[in-house]
Amino acid sequence: MDDLLEGGIKNNKSILFYSEPGVESIPFAFQLVYTRLQQGDHVLYFVNDKKPETVRLMMKSHGWDISEFEKDKKFAFFDAYSGLLGLDSGERFSVKDVKDMAVFKLAIVKALEELKNKNTILLFDSLVQLIDSCGDQEELLSCFKDFFPKMKDLNATPVFVFTAWAYDEKFLEELRNSFDCVIDLKAVEKKVIIRTYFSVSKAGWLKDIRKHDVPFKIVRPGGVRIYIPKVLVIGPYHAGKTSFIHSASSKAVSVERLGTTVALDHGHVDFEGFSVDLWGTPGQERFNPILELLGSESLGVIIVIDSTDPDGFVRAAEMLEITKTEGLPSVIVANKSNLKGALKPGRIRDKMKIPKEIPIISVVAEDLKKVRENKPCKLRESDVHKVLSKLFEMVV
Repeated sequence: MDDLLEGGIKNNKSILFYSEPGVESIPFAFQLVYTRLQQGDHVLYFVNDKKPETVRLMMKSHGWDISEFEKDKKFAFFDAYSGLLGLDSGERFSVKDVKDMAVFKLAIVKALEELKNKNTILLFDSLVQLIDSCGDQEELLSCFKDFFPKMKDLNATPVFVFTAWAYDEKFLEELRNSFDCVIDLKAVEKKVIIRTYFSVSKAGWLKDIRKHDVPFKIVRPGGVRIYIPKVLVIGPYHAGKTSFIHSASSKAVSVERLGTTVALDHGHVDFEGFSVDLWGTPGQERFNPILELLGSESLGVIIVIDSTDPDGFVRAAEMLEITKTEGLPSVIVANKSNLKGALKPGRIRDKMKIPKEIPIISVVAEDLKKVRENKPCKLRESDVHKVLSKLFEMVV
């Protein structure tokens, strides 16, 4: 998201996380809050649909403990929920009634004045509740027109989380137009499977918006992760597919017999904010009938070849065709590139007739003395990370 916004969310700009019903949105706000706190900003968290203690527990379940920031007075709740229940609030800032927009604005401004000259994220995690409490949609939109310019004077960045329930289309359009930046969180049906995506549809400080739908999922602990449900790892027999999957994965399983994969390898990767499942295929020709099935639903392909075995290059190209994954984002992993007779990437490209847009990355074992016949070996971590970074960049 920071990449799409060319540096991330800008200070003093109004931000709307606009979510379809059923798509988790609050973790985006949590992650934004915690990241900015770590970077030295302050946070004023307006909560109006749950207890502040509930938010503390929710954030902690994702691995983000805000207690130290509260002690340092860098994080504070603005409690607009306790008053709805007729309870006294124990928080630093609170208001008993948000139905009166004038009183609401005054209370927020007063709280921000205490934090003036501090970069402050002002987070509203339930714009829906604020709309329902106000009861007058036009009054709320009018309030925003007056409210957002004041936030700049107070060095605050207002961030609202909103779920687009059955509101009038005109109101929804006017609401989106009220904000400097709109980030859409949506569910998209692709080949029957429903996946969740985010995209940036508006950012007032950018000349051009890159229209990307980026798949994501929420993990606990961890937060928002770019989610690539299937990357296929293909290649000839003994090229090193299993070694790559085991080296790249936090956990991996292989089904093998007599030292070769006879069904498939499966590994899970958590790397640089990505959550990815790797699926490896057997390389022998007798498994051709199942290769097409294994290729379905893939979003990217890693092609592992043995740099010392040019005869296997033809088999690699054949597997691409059989799995029907030609045209998907692809990276060629030139394994065993430090062995005698290994071809350089330029020669490999010529022999395989590979387009320039498909990168070829050389990889080697960490320690050749530890390589054992018919066993996965540990590939050099920096090489594996180059492959993952390049492919994930291409996929999203």
